[in-house]
Amino acid sequence: MDNATIHRLQKAAAAARQAAHEAKLSNCDLGDIDEAIEAVDQELARPHPNQNTLTMYLNSVARSLIADPEARDAREEIDHALRASGMPATWEQ
Repeated sequence: MDNATIHRLQKAAAAARQAAHEAKLSNCDLGDIDEAIEAVDQELARPHPNQNTLTMYLNSVARSLIADPEARDAREEIDHALRASGMPATWEQ
């Protein structure tokens, strides 16, 4: 995975974290989102990030953000980052 892809995914994860903290989500949902984003950050820090792991967590975060219409930009950023990286964006299904 090249540096541009890693940066794009990190930026999407950061946008999702910010949107989640600004959203009107329960503490439980917020905690789950924070854990998923932390797993994404840890995976991206590895020498060879696992694309399946990143796909699973980022799609999960995007699905969790559906509850807040104001998090649309963050969901779209995740969607774009996944697709531009050649990974499936399945969060809308």
